[in-house]
Amino acid sequence: PFLMPVYRDFTAETISRDVFSAVLRLVQSYVWRRFILSLPTNALNKIFMSLYDRVEPAEYLLSVERALMQRSGSQRFPRDPEVMAMLREKDIYSTKSRTRTYFFDRLENHNNRELVDVTVPGITVEHIFPQNPEPAWRSALAADEFAALGEKYLNTVGNLTLSGNNGRLGNKLFVDKRDMNEDGGEQGYRFSRLWLNRDLQTLDIWGVRQVEARADRIASRFLEVWPAPAVEALTETNGDEVNIFDAEEPRFKRLEYAIFLG
Repeated sequence: PFLMPVYRDFTAETISRDVFSAVLRLVQSYVWRRFILSLPTNALNKIFMSLYDRVEPAEYLLSVERALMQRSGSQRFPRDPEVMAMLREKDIYSTKSRTRTYFFDRLENHNNRELVDVTVPGITVEHIFPQNPEPAWRSALAADEFAALGEKYLNTVGNLTLSGNNGRLGNKLFVDKRDMNEDGGEQGYRFSRLWLNRDLQTLDIWGVRQVEARADRIASRFLEVWPAPAVEALTETNGDEVNIFDAEEPRFKRLEYAIFLG
């Protein structure tokens, strides 16, 4: 209901190809950031049904940016800090296969003139700290760190990468995965051409600090791929959602939910 009239404006040459492309990228940033935060998708119905009514022909793109950035609560356009925070903990591995593939595709090929086809058979998602680590991992890590990697960080983006040698790397210790070169096959991270493996090539250990640092590095790239508009907008109040500082006296009322970082 929103993109069809925008496309109509493009075909009628009311807006340029650049503006049309920018609107598409804006909508994708909005949807992808909301996906990372696991915001409810049913909120999108109301948003896109009425969004075209907010378009101002003289400031086409800017008016759409303002309209989205004014949303609050479950309809909001997630800001950079909350996206970065959530990327540290979100279970990316368990998302739909095509969603996960597209996610890593965009991250890997961002500003890359030598595009990598991450959909070819053989390239799969690799757990740096394995799902079933071999016993040597317990000797290499403190007990609390071993537990944190297996329970909290296992499926997060900081512990995931792409590899064409997933089966060979298996459950081995990090340094063994990094340096693997069996029969001159250069299976290890050290020999990879992928951006996603670049930071792994110089590390000697793999622990919580390394996972979090890598998650922040990937999150920074995510913000470049799916940026938020650089516009300041007053936040609207929608439906029953009220800023807690603007709410009336809460006595005899029950708190339905609270929104943090938003």
